[in-house]
Amino acid sequence: MKQQKAAILAGMLTLSVGAPALAQSAYPVDTVTMVVPYAAGGAGDTVGRLVADELGRRLGVNFVVENVGGASGAIGAEQVARSPADGSTLLLAGNAIFTTAPHLADVGFEPFQDFTAIANVSEAKRLLVSSKSLPVTTIQEFVAYGKEHPGEMNYGSVGVGSTGHVSTVDMLNVMGIEATHIPYKGAAEVVQAVLSGDIQFMMDAAAVPQARQDAVMALAVPGDEPMAEFPDVPALASIGYDSISGTGWQMVMGPGGMPEEVVAMVETALEEAIADPAFADKLGKANVTPRFMASAELDAALRADYDRFEELLTGLGLSQ
Repeated sequence: MKQQKAAILAGMLTLSVGAPALAQSAYPVDTVTMVVPYAAGGAGDTVGRLVADELGRRLGVNFVVENVGGASGAIGAEQVARSPADGSTLLLAGNAIFTTAPHLADVGFEPFQDFTAIANVSEAKRLLVSSKSLPVTTIQEFVAYGKEHPGEMNYGSVGVGSTGHVSTVDMLNVMGIEATHIPYKGAAEVVQAVLSGDIQFMMDAAAVPQARQDAVMALAVPGDEPMAEFPDVPALASIGYDSISGTGWQMVMGPGGMPEEVVAMVETALEEAIADPAFADKLGKANVTPRFMASAELDAALRADYDRFEELLTGLGLSQ
């Protein structure tokens, strides 16, 4: 009898110790708003929805995606920066919001004080494409046409200060081409403008599906490696333009001052998700490459890129 009582008492003690631990491991809110600071339909929106679905499943929490486009993503980012730091609001954003845009305008937030870096999810390699209405079929013909028709071509991006904008300005300067920038709220709008001929070219990962369908002319890949699915489209470095980079990151951020335990929960869920072949395959179909960076690594990478783009933009005469 005494042994039975001892066993029951031991079980009660085990439950009383285990219960708080279980409560501490539960996500602190029931519903999370995932702000995607771009218009619906673009690559950033697609990745944001995939990440929100995956986090919701792994954390056992309801995720709601809210598209808040405009100002190269700064409007949506500022909304998150001003939100409670309790895990109820997260941001799925590209690196340009934190590394490029603050050098160009007053974005309404301080990129490292007002945000908590949680984890990087993926990276996207951009593709330089032109409208079928432009009489070029190769990057060499594009450069020649641009020099022969200074100021006559328009190009688009998701906004002033976006990585696509800055990389394109850098490319045009190196090539000696004058063209006019037309900002849009989202990548889908830029793609449509190229398809309709309203603009003559763009450099963005969102153009990849149209290039697959031969609806636009794929001209080059910024960086030093071509894309596997476009083996005949040269990398810019291979034809002498080795200073132009066009890779963008997609990351999950939170408001500044988020509790470490909440950051760790989201970070761990994302690390496990990216290691899952099924989720990695979904990212691949969204034209991005899975690339996990933990909180500390992501924060360091963003700070390094912030300094690099400050130098680049100052050299281009774009820094405020």
